Amino acid sequence: MKLKYELTTMEIDGELMAVPLDNSTSGSFNGILKMNETTLDILKLLKEDTTIDKVVSSMLDIYDSNVEEMTNCVMKVINILKANKLLEE
Repeated sequence: MKLKYELTTMEIDGELMAVPLDNSTSGSFNGILKMNETTLDILKLLKEDTTIDKVVSSMLDIYDSNVEEMTNCVMKVINILKANKLLEE
């Protein structure tokens, strides 16, 4: 799985945001994703074709967490991306 297209990230009023660069490939998504640093790191990992296990493993290298908590965090982000049809599987 990977992101369908490239997102650009920016900070607006202290909040991290991600915006699609080419909306023509994103289907019905016309919005901005509000995120935190953890979500930003997950999005970076999803730029390349990968698996949930690889994302969790990479995130555990970055953050001091356990597998269960990190899996829950990664799955929350992935489920949001899937609900908005932003992932290729």
